[in-house]
Amino acid sequence: MKTGIQGQLVALLFTAGVMWAIPTAAQPPAGPSVQGRGKVLYEQNCAVCHGKDGRADTPVSQLLHPHPRDFTDRIDMGRLSVDRIYRAIKEGRPATAMAAWSQVLTELEIGDVIDYLQSFVSAGTAAPLSPQKLSFEIGRRLYASDCASCHGESGRANTEAAKVLKPPPNNFTDPIKMARLDDGRLSVATVRGKPGTAMGGWGGLLSHTEIISLLRYIRTLADPLPAGMQPGALDFLVGKEIYQRYCTACHGAQGDAQTALGTQLVPHPRDFTSTAEMTSKDDQQLAQSIRRGIHGTAMAPWEGVLNKEDVRRVIVFIRENFAPGRSAPLQKSR
Repeated sequence: MKTGIQGQLVALLFTAGVMWAIPTAAQPPAGPSVQGRGKVLYEQNCAVCHGKDGRADTPVSQLLHPHPRDFTDRIDMGRLSVDRIYRAIKEGRPATAMAAWSQVLTELEIGDVIDYLQSFVSAGTAAPLSPQKLSFEIGRRLYASDCASCHGESGRANTEAAKVLKPPPNNFTDPIKMARLDDGRLSVATVRGKPGTAMGGWGGLLSHTEIISLLRYIRTLADPLPAGMQPGALDFLVGKEIYQRYCTACHGAQGDAQTALGTQLVPHPRDFTSTAEMTSKDDQQLAQSIRRGIHGTAMAPWEGVLNKEDVRRVIVFIRENFAPGRSAPLQKSR
């Protein structure tokens, strides 16, 4: 009997212990929250340079060049993807005081620090920016730091550096030049640079989103069209610039192909003042000749140099500037 009572007591205690252990095991281990862990790690490892409040105004930060990042700056932080912040913490940043922390912080600890950094921006007193406004401000800041020394603060390329550069930097305020500098050309020049000029490529220094923001800002620098100018007149002026740059050597400033080079070519370049020659081709045929060239002649293909809008505009200029072409209908090449 005694043995039976003892056995029941042991069973009862075992059951109670199991029931007590189940909810306890289901609870996460006690400890600070993710936000709390990130705060502790930040203050231990980052605050000496970036400041306890993230503003990077510590005595140490004042001695560092470049200056540590201010985590409360909405615009500067808007440039950073989470992946970019992660790589900066893990790998460090060359040519700065930002060392690599991969041997000090684990992956999860890096994540905790990244999460905590977000609190500095959200805790700021400034009103939040719309995505469009944020992109504009990022572009404006990038332009001021990386482009203005050559292209000028206003985009007019009238800086001291611009005066000695050959060829000179683009004037972003000229609506005629900017009409030809389409998004594709502007993007490629920014990412890859322009061979034979002082324009280096920024693709390895700026992220894709930063480049987009920069291009958006540059677009805002162009002056409006002169009062009374219609888009058709802009087409004519852009076409004139293209013609003068690429066509006059053979076809001549007067369009009659009476140039030193043109008179030596066989067959002779097209005479744009000839009624017979100009009425024999419509705009689409002229566009094809310009884009693909003409086999058996000196007319080379310009497709890699001129885009469709360039071709359309130079045809507008040729048709309107040289009298015989005015009788031909103006068509938009497709």
